[in-house]
Amino acid sequence: MVNCSRCGNREGLSLVTVLYEEGANAGRALVYCEACKADMMAWIGEAIPLEKVSPAVFLDLYRTGKTASDPFTAVELVFGRKDADLVRQAQALLNTNSGA
Repeated sequence: MVNCSRCGNREGLSLVTVLYEEGANAGRALVYCEACKADMMAWIGEAIPLEKVSPAVFLDLYRTGKTASDPFTAVELVFGRKDADLVRQAQALLNTNSGA
């Protein structure tokens, strides 16, 4: 089950990237409800309603450098389950973007 990373709410969820620092391109991938998203708006780089987040959309955040979150943790937060294949794909994109 997926819930808000800040308050635990299960309604009105979005995948967000919370910027690591002001002016940064990449952010930490989290799931926020509407209230927490509003509270943190100044730090949010990307916000996508959770019902619109497919594995391809999720991977695009890594492909475009919008997140550098640990893929294992991010997959579980966003999809509410483990998915080793999706984690591997995200990790490969993360490694490519970091030059590893």
